Amino acid sequence: MPQQLIVRWGFLPLWLLLTTTIFFRHPMPIDETRYLSVAWEMWLRGDFLVPYLNGHTYSHKPPLLFWLFELGWGVFGVNEWWPRLVGPLAALLNLLMLRRLAEKLWPDNRQAALTAPWFLIATLLWTLFATSTMFDILLTCCVLLGMMGLVEAAQASAVKGWSCFALAIGIGLLAKGPVIFLHLLPTALLVYLWQPSRQNLRWFGGLIAATLAGGAIALCWALPAAAAGGEEYASAILWHQTADRTVGTKIHARGIYWYLLFLPMLIFPWVSWPRLWQNLRWTTISGDGGLRFSLTWLLSTLVIFSILPSKQLHYLIPMLPAFALLCAQLASQDNSPRKLGLELIPAGLTALTGLFLIVLPKVPGLSQLNWVQTLQPSWGLCVAALAVALAAWTLHFREASVITLSATTVTAVFVGLIFFFQYTGPQYNLQPAAEKLQGFNQQQIATAFVGDYQGQLHFLGRLTQALPVIEARQVNDWTRQHPNGYLISLEKTKPSAADFVQAHREYWLVFRNTQQASLKWHG
Repeated sequence: MPQQLIVRWGFLPLWLLLTTTIFFRHPMPIDETRYLSVAWEMWLRGDFLVPYLNGHTYSHKPPLLFWLFELGWGVFGVNEWWPRLVGPLAALLNLLMLRRLAEKLWPDNRQAALTAPWFLIATLLWTLFATSTMFDILLTCCVLLGMMGLVEAAQASAVKGWSCFALAIGIGLLAKGPVIFLHLLPTALLVYLWQPSRQNLRWFGGLIAATLAGGAIALCWALPAAAAGGEEYASAILWHQTADRTVGTKIHARGIYWYLLFLPMLIFPWVSWPRLWQNLRWTTISGDGGLRFSLTWLLSTLVIFSILPSKQLHYLIPMLPAFALLCAQLASQDNSPRKLGLELIPAGLTALTGLFLIVLPKVPGLSQLNWVQTLQPSWGLCVAALAVALAAWTLHFREASVITLSATTVTAVFVGLIFFFQYTGPQYNLQPAAEKLQGFNQQQIATAFVGDYQGQLHFLGRLTQALPVIEARQVNDWTRQHPNGYLISLEKTKPSAADFVQAHREYWLVFRNTQQASLKWHG
């Protein structure tokens, strides 16, 4: 009984361990601080239709994440901890929904359903973003809901399945926009690969109807928001933000093979677990509809996102449950003979990671980073100790189990995050700068930002007014108009003369009075 409870619910302590990391770090600039500021401005305005950032409409993301922040603020009051808990709660929902989807795909294979969450929680890319205040883990909930709808429509009730799919489309559009179509529609359209009997007009009729119904759900927000936000905002949310970012974008533009370069690292440690590769030889994919479904989902998503020009690693997070399903089903076959040398590969790679962290301050190129220069060997030694523990377990039991690999990986990530923010804390903590700006506002001292301001300071400083943004060529005029004011800028090198300087990631956030600003830009 205790072993069954561990297999069934043991991933929950691992999730809790990851969640505690939000209390060891501050909101990460620029993304997390920006999204907090957008929700804060919506809250101040009492406007829950149109997101704003620094006094301007914010069309880059739809409002669902901001609504969730404000829902908690309505219950608990405005605070920082609730918005930062939304991501981990969505991650927990990922794990529970994945188990339910595995039960639908393999109703006769209880082991696959039990182990699927263990695979996902320790897949490195998912693990690193599970506690982030961003959109991708929330979007993954929508993708899982849509996939559950597809399986339900194919296996049991078409009405229930397509209703679930429509809801997933609608919520997904509100979570991160039309990208939900790229995650769900390919698997639905390629139904002949995983459920040939459903390749008929009724299936595609249901798909069209559900997609339109999902779009109608999102339009319940988009149309009123477009009317309230003005013509430019309406054009952005209804067309340009989608078309420009997917076709003609230069934002995060990368080559077609870029994702493949990082894929082995993103699905670590499972890519190094020999049992999966050994079991693959004993598995007949053609006779397993669940495996075909998972492969269709995984490969179609990877191909589509590789073709699109804009690429970020976290864009792939919603496809990782498909990878976890594949791993769970392959591991449940368990027909391969054990080879101890191969079973020790994950421990060996973990040990190499620890060694790399120990020598990191001496690595050419990386050693120039501010936080790398302060790195102590303790981080790498902790990871190396975990590798030794994993190797000892493997030697004793003659195998590296799913549970031990998951526990080791999650613990290593937990340790890594703690050490990372210990060494980089000042570079990712904008609270001092936000409080400095808040003090200026309370004293009615004029301030402006020179360059590109992303709302980093608005929520942290609980600012109630927009921060004026100017270009470098406007500095001279601004300082003449505000002789007692202060200018804020983001710079690559630490200045020798400034009123206030703070590390900001790999840059410096600088506050200058008008005399210092004149010397900087017109000296």
